Amino acid sequence: MLTRASILTVLMSVVLFGCSQSGNPVSSSGSQGNVIMSVAFTNSSTPVGLSKVSSVTSADSIRIDSAIVVLAKIRFESNIDTVEVDTSSSVPFINIDRADSSATFWGPFVIHIHDTVAINFANKTLPPGTYTGIKFAVYRLGRGEGFEDSEHFNHPNRNPSDTAITNYSIAVWGSIYKNGTWVPFAFKDDQNLEFKVKGTFTISSATSAINIALNFNMGSWFMNPFNGSILDPTDMSFRNQMMIREAIQHSFENGRCGRWEDFRDWGF
Repeated sequence: MLTRASILTVLMSVVLFGCSQSGNPVSSSGSQGNVIMSVAFTNSSTPVGLSKVSSVTSADSIRIDSAIVVLAKIRFESNIDTVEVDTSSSVPFINIDRADSSATFWGPFVIHIHDTVAINFANKTLPPGTYTGIKFAVYRLGRGEGFEDSEHFNHPNRNPSDTAITNYSIAVWGSIYKNGTWVPFAFKDDQNLEFKVKGTFTISSATSAINIALNFNMGSWFMNPFNGSILDPTDMSFRNQMMIREAIQHSFENGRCGRWEDFRDWGF
């Protein structure tokens, strides 16, 4: 796992880079900058903790030990307010057409989450310009489908394994504290979802390496978005499971994208 020092070394190049569009948003010499994509999942201001050790002894607390999220079609947009996304509870099919745009990280990317440190998972050259947001998909990984693995990106000698996420877009492992003890759980979601997040910044044609990061609050995944109560992932009732899926959707809808230095203002 990358140390915070090494993360900062890579992410300081975040300065100047942004979110893109279907074409080159500026008229320039045509030179391109190399973009490193990162994602960070925080757990701010909630009783849902992303950690392996917890001192919580009160009822109704959740500890997330690890998670996997599959992202795809990460598209940089120059005018995010005009971009439309499918807001239905689950998109039936998400087409990955790699010939469609030079300003898209296609994936799918299998992101392994163990803590709140930003995770580098892809890099690509993109056109320079000013961007105002990113459109992306939380993507259900098909059986036998090829993918890029975040742990392979950080550690090239590792072998990707998709057995835990095949046919799903999100998997979470952890424990809920109830009745005086920690009860383990495994939650999996098979939805295809589309989202857009805002963040204004510029890609300079003179820049050689820049990091753009997505940030989402994982702490809200098991929190009722309407009253703030804990949602028990071991409760397999249809209503409760649908409420957790809705909470996860709210988390991604409220995400942010931007430069690493901006995380200071995001509660990272």
